[in-house]
Parts: sequence; structure tokens; C-alpha cells
Amino acid sequence: MYHDLSGDRISVANDSARLAWNDTLEALLAHAAATPEHLARTLEADPAFALAHAAKGLMLLSLARAELLGPARDCLSKARQAATLRPVTRREQMVIEALALWLDEAPSKAALRLESILAAHPFDVLALKLSHGLRFMLGDQAEMLASLHRVAPGFGESHPLAGYVNGCYAFALEEQGFYAEAERAGRRAVSLSPRDAWGRHAVAHVLEMTGRAEEGIAWLGDGRNWAHANNLRFHIVWHLALFRLERGETSEVLRLYDEEIRAEPTDDYRDIANGASLLARLDYAGVDVGNRWEELAAKAEGRVHDRRLVFADLHYALSLLGAGRHDGAETIARDLVEDAHGHSSGERREAARNGALAAFGLIAFREGDYAEAARLLGAARNGLVAIGGSHAQRDLFEQAYIESLIRAGCDDRAAMILRERLARRGGSNLFAARRLAQLRGRPSGRLAALAVAATPLAIAH
Repeated sequence: MYHDLSGDRISVANDSARLAWNDTLEALLAHAAATPEHLARTLEADPAFALAHAAKGLMLLSLARAELLGPARDCLSKARQAATLRPVTRREQMVIEALALWLDEAPSKAALRLESILAAHPFDVLALKLSHGLRFMLGDQAEMLASLHRVAPGFGESHPLAGYVNGCYAFALEEQGFYAEAERAGRRAVSLSPRDAWGRHAVAHVLEMTGRAEEGIAWLGDGRNWAHANNLRFHIVWHLALFRLERGETSEVLRLYDEEIRAEPTDDYRDIANGASLLARLDYAGVDVGNRWEELAAKAEGRVHDRRLVFADLHYALSLLGAGRHDGAETIARDLVEDAHGHSSGERREAARNGALAAFGLIAFREGDYAEAARLLGAARNGLVAIGGSHAQRDLFEQAYIESLIRAGCDDRAAMILRERLARRGGSNLFAARRLAQLRGRPSGRLAALAVAATPLAIAH
């Protein structure tokens, strides 16, 4: 009988597999680039370890790539076969069931199955981390926090993975607006587990949402704290770029984009989202981004028909529009309309309804129909949480909505939203401050709308 780092029983055949599995758990929580290597070592040491096969399948699905559905199904088959060769625990069987549910287009049920494990096994970090990631993809912030609120306080500092759990708790708190609590939990997470890139990232979110750019730059430091990380390291640099953009340092933002954020031109949806959302923000600030959209669009072209995650779809569309490839973006928008009406997954239908509005809004914006863009983006605004991602990531759509309002001449509505935005960030937000100043200093009516449509709305540095 073997037990993992959390003290839970695991059905491995030998100690080599146990040790490799423990490495896998720590690496998964640390968002380490070496996670697949540790998982491969685990299965090499014990090819009939059902839990490892199921975990691999869930990790593959989290990448939201259509071509990984087949390999994930193969993981399910191997997990089920392994479970017939050697008895597995009920906990392990529930992870296999969660994989089957997600493959059956029931991701919320999959998350619930994982969270059910925590009722009997409150220290099961695998179930905790996998459900956390799944709720994040679903935009289910309330359940993401509720699950962690139940179990995170039980992890004392003596638990070897307590820091990482606090990092997850910090992010869940931040997404629900509990900024002070989130910051405390995130700083504790990094103190307990210096490799906790997710906890460090959670504090960066707090500093972004509360308008503390100087602190954000200091907190993220020089990158040594996340050098071990997978592509989360690109996203952390994206946060650093947002802080630099808040200070008006657009040359430095472009340097970070070229040398770190897109230094590895992957087609991972998270990496494309980093790039596209940053280039769009720079566009809105009147900054010439050169031909950078072309590289993103070339990657997005191959993902037009993925239809695995609406958050990803919208950033593919944004990338294509940035390079003037409207046909691909329109295909994505039409597919979202189709999914909103007929997809087998209720979660996909809900996300696609709001995603379709946003996609067509982005298209209208790029075509210069700002009134229609404002109408569509405004209609999507309150429901976009369903597409997944964080508040900081979805803020791109809020900025596009505000830009549309301003360029359409809807000054009163734009000013109201900008004032609210400024208040939420403690009175410190360059985007809002510059646009409010722009609104105060221009004439009203159609003449102003035409003038703003032809003029960058912020000073480029």
C-alpha cells in the first residue's frame, strides 16, 4: 500500500512510481514545465497506474485543442483497462469518472465529481487543482471559491503543498473581488512555496485590479521566481507588460512582447490570448504595433474550427481581425451562433451566446461601425464571465466596448463607465483617466464622434 504527498492511498505497483507521482503532483501545482516529464516517468515505472492515465487525460482536455480529444479518449480507455487489472480506490475511480464526464461534454459535472472527492479526502491536491482549473475555464467563479473555501483553511503550514493550495485560494478570492484577503493568501502562498507561480500571479491580479502598477512591477521582479514554469511564465510577463502600459511605457511593453511574451511563437490559446489582448490594448492607445498581428493570425488560422473554448475562440478572432483576415473571424462568429443554439454542452451554449455577440462586436469595431460594436459588446458585457478567463483578461472586451462608445459619440455612457472603472481601481487607471480627459476636452455630437474615430485616443510613448 502506497500513499502520495497528501497522504492519500494510491494504487501504484512500486515505489519508483510513487516517487515520480509525487514529483508530478508538485510540478502540476507549481505549473512547472517539467510536469509532462514527471508524469511520463510515473507511467514508465507503472504502465498500469490508472490514476495517472486519468490525470493525463484531464490535463490534455485543459489545453482546449480539438486534436487532443482522441488522445484524451485513449487515456480514458487505458485508465479503465488498468482499473480492471488492479483494484483502484474509490477516489481514483472518481477521477476516471470526471474524465469521462468532460469527454461527454459535461465539464461542470466533471468539476463536481472532482470536488466530491474532497469531501472524503480534503487534502487531495490533484482533485483540488484539476477542479480549480476546470472552474476557471468555465468562468464559474462562485464554485471555484466555494470549493477552496471549504478545504484551503485545513491545510496547515506543515503540509508540503500548503503554499500551492493557498495560491489557488488567493486566485479564487481575487476573482470574486475579495482583494485584501486574496493578497494575504497569495503572499502567504509564495512564502510557503517559493515555486508557486500561480500564487505570485494571483497577487499580480490583485495589484492590477486595484490600480497599483508600481507595486506590481516590484512584486513580479526579474523573473527568477517563475523560471521553472510552463507557459504561465509568458502570462506573468503579460501582467508585467500591463503594469508597464499603465505607466505609459509602450516601448518597454513592445520589448516584453517580442523578447518574452511571444519569444516562443506557440499556438497555445493562452499564449495567443496574451499576445492578441496586449496588441489590442496598444492599438487602442494609438501605438503602432507593426506587423506583429500577422504572426498571431497565422497561428489563429489553424484554430478557427477548434470550438473547444469560447475564450480561445474570441482571441483567435481578435488575432485574425488585427491582421485584416476578417473571413476567419466571421467563421468563428458564425460557429459561435451555431453552438449557442445547438451544441450538446449546456456550458458551451451559454458561453457561445455571449461569445457570438462579442465576436460580431469585435468585427464591427474593426470595420469602423462603432455604434453597432457598442451595441453588441454592450449586450455581451454582463454575460462574458461564462467564457472563462480572468477579470483582467476579459477587461480587453470592456476596453473595446468603451472605445466603441467613445468613437460612436456616446459620451455620457462612456464617461459613466470610465468613472466607475477609475473608482474600482482606487482612482488610478491610465486608460480611464486619459479617456475621461479626452471626453472633457472635445465638442459634443456627431462632429466629435467623427474626430475621435480618426484620432488615437491616448498619447503613445
